Amino acid sequence: MTVAMWIVAALLAFHVVHAVTANRWEFQGGKWAQGFLLLGTQVPLFFAACYYAYHEGVFSRQLVSPVYIGLGALLGHLIFVLSLLITHGSLEDSRSHLFGFGDLWRFTVENPVVLYRFITVGVAEEIIWRAAAQPILIEATGNAALGIIVTAILFAVVHKHFFRNSLTVSFEFLIFSLLVGVLYFWTGSLILVIVIHTVRDVEIAYLEYLIKVDELDGDEEAAVREIERMYMPKRPEMS
Repeated sequence: MTVAMWIVAALLAFHVVHAVTANRWEFQGGKWAQGFLLLGTQVPLFFAACYYAYHEGVFSRQLVSPVYIGLGALLGHLIFVLSLLITHGSLEDSRSHLFGFGDLWRFTVENPVVLYRFITVGVAEEIIWRAAAQPILIEATGNAALGIIVTAILFAVVHKHFFRNSLTVSFEFLIFSLLVGVLYFWTGSLILVIVIHTVRDVEIAYLEYLIKVDELDGDEEAAVREIERMYMPKRPEMS
């Protein structure tokens, strides 16, 4: 392993330990301290991952390929439909969402704040996990399948919702993580997995928007404001 790989691996390990500790158990340092530590682990990790990915030539591999962008949008939508089938257990819900792409598209273009939020999240997380962590773990384990599985598990457990959702929802998220890892391994396309990741997050926000519309008696503007408040980055507060 190169020096860059060791640096990424060390920062990744620190980030995973901190995230799992903060997410799995109540953190005693207050919101300000929790936010500070999270910032202190993720930012260095992101820049180290960018450095590693750049030197591995990841950013030159058809990074803005229209083919992979289009394929990512299509696959992202289809994968999310399958996710709904797993989590909702309803073929009708999945079918309705599959063919309701027009409403989803309007929600996306009319709410650039939500779209921008999830593009930045998708870019940052896929650079860290697929462009850097996955190849490093594949080399470290000496086995592609094992490296992809370990990456998917670590990616899942650093998310707070993994420990708070139902077993079915958490299982679906782990399957999604594995699938994205496999697609990146097969294609080597960073933009593909970024788009898939972004589409997933936008579609989750869209479903939450529909729920808010019902809760607010059809007030779509108020529902949009609620969704934007949910997903806009929050400054850590002093405890």
